[in-house]
Amino acid sequence: MIKRFPTVFKKSKGKKNIKKYIYGGSLLSLLLLFLFLALPSPAVEIPSPPADLYVLDQAAVMSNETRSLILGTSQDLARQTKAQVVVVTLKTLNDQVLEEVSLAILRGWGIGDKELNNGVLILLIPSEHKSRIEVGYGLEGVLTDGKTGRIQDEYMLPYYKQEQYDLGLRNGYLAIVQEVAQEYNVALAPSQDYRATPAEPSPGSRGTPAWLKIFGIFAVLLLLWLDHRYLNGFILGFILGSVFRGGGRGGGGFGGGGSGGGGSFGGGSGGGGGSSRGW
Repeated sequence: MIKRFPTVFKKSKGKKNIKKYIYGGSLLSLLLLFLFLALPSPAVEIPSPPADLYVLDQAAVMSNETRSLILGTSQDLARQTKAQVVVVTLKTLNDQVLEEVSLAILRGWGIGDKELNNGVLILLIPSEHKSRIEVGYGLEGVLTDGKTGRIQDEYMLPYYKQEQYDLGLRNGYLAIVQEVAQEYNVALAPSQDYRATPAEPSPGSRGTPAWLKIFGIFAVLLLLWLDHRYLNGFILGFILGSVFRGGGRGGGGFGGGGSGGGGSFGGGSGGGGGSSRGW
């Protein structure tokens, strides 16, 4: 009589545990990184709103002509649409993050209508070669990240690189208000300087490459799968809990704004829409 011996052997539980610990340790390292990123940041320091509401030129790069053009056009735009477009230049970011400063100004100053949240901030820091267009929730469908990026690339950065900051700000500003006026189907007061002048796009100032965005999405999905497979969703649950428990970032140094013609700020709700550039 021939005896049959089993041919299937179970894998060692020890090897399984070692593999599980390796994956778990890697994921816990990533968790520590997320913990660091989720920590509340100190209050962002921003300047007080200017008395004339629409222009603050701390870097002293704007001409009186450009300042007057922005004031008159923004007041006209606000009367007809309640949208507010503000231009700010700063001497320095004081080691703060560009996007955090611009969003803090948009929210802290309350740029845009309180209900429509249709504010736009054009921010320039010449000394650090950085610029950003911050868009309120109400205009994110019109001034998309891609469109504001193209406006900077075509109308602003070529002049910034030549230190023609006044011309770059004027062109970028007029390109923005043209988009807003077209969205609301209004005609602004005629001006001989109204048309923005596009320049040759700068090849080195494009946004994030598409392949890098795809890689980032794939990496996030892989992390979520590993978390679900080996840690039962612990990391995802922790991150979501931190987000819902944590408070929003506050803006420091909010001063009282003056009451120039064209109304006052009252909106400012935005979630980081817009685009950043450096040169």
